[in-house]
Amino acid sequence: AAAASDSTICEPPASLYHPARQSTDAYLRLRAQSTNIGSEQASRIARALFSTLPSCAAEASGWSEPNGGGDGDWRLMHEAYIVKPPHGGSHYLWHRDCDRHLWCAEGVDNTAALDQPPGLAHVARDGAPPEGESAELYAAELYARPPLRAAVPYLTVWTALSRTSRQNGTLVLLPAQTASHAADSGGGAARPCGAACEEAHGVAVELQPGDACIFSSDVFHTSRPNRSGRPRQVHCAQYSLGPLRWSRRALERRERLAAAASAAAAVNASHTASAAA
Repeated sequence: AAAASDSTICEPPASLYHPARQSTDAYLRLRAQSTNIGSEQASRIARALFSTLPSCAAEASGWSEPNGGGDGDWRLMHEAYIVKPPHGGSHYLWHRDCDRHLWCAEGVDNTAALDQPPGLAHVARDGAPPEGESAELYAAELYARPPLRAAVPYLTVWTALSRTSRQNGTLVLLPAQTASHAADSGGGAARPCGAACEEAHGVAVELQPGDACIFSSDVFHTSRPNRSGRPRQVHCAQYSLGPLRWSRRALERRERLAAAASAAAAVNASHTASAAA
């Protein structure tokens, strides 16, 4: 595991209506099957995921307490075990999670934004601009648009499993209150100001094992490859204050893309059979 790439804990269910997407118990069963852990460890993980971590997030953010404390309705949206191997790993450009994760969510304030922004899948993969496009133009196009603001906000709880530092590619956050940055309209998130922004204004998340960094989905962050001789290991859990649902338009688009892919595969199979004959 120490040499593994970034990875989700278990494969997402193929169906959007799978019980594990809506039921805590069903998700924990799926997780236990995928990770092959014992019942005692599974119980500790359940407490951490659905009590300890969201309570820490609530305290840090000022949002309502989970599990009956106020009107909070905390939901685990995503979790991943993230490893940057020694002398390796990706360089992720400045980005904010609301741009990458909420493009298909119900309740965003700009319905035209429900089409996935260009290039975001590429950023999620390796942080590099598409072939033939300069990093400057790519960044200008990606960062100029306002963030998608869903009706349901969410937070990331980024917990160190090993020491994190600039040398091993830790997160670098851009503070909201930075005088030399322009804030997004209607919000307090600052934008990267140029090539020197990371060094001049970024805050490196340097943690000891067991420490956690909690930040909202509209905060810009970046990370560089691991230049140390040890793996950088973290657990990332993301919580929404209420359920995040796919929009009808995004569901219809997903179905159209799936149908088109199926039709293309059938055509290719037919051509292959004809060529063989």
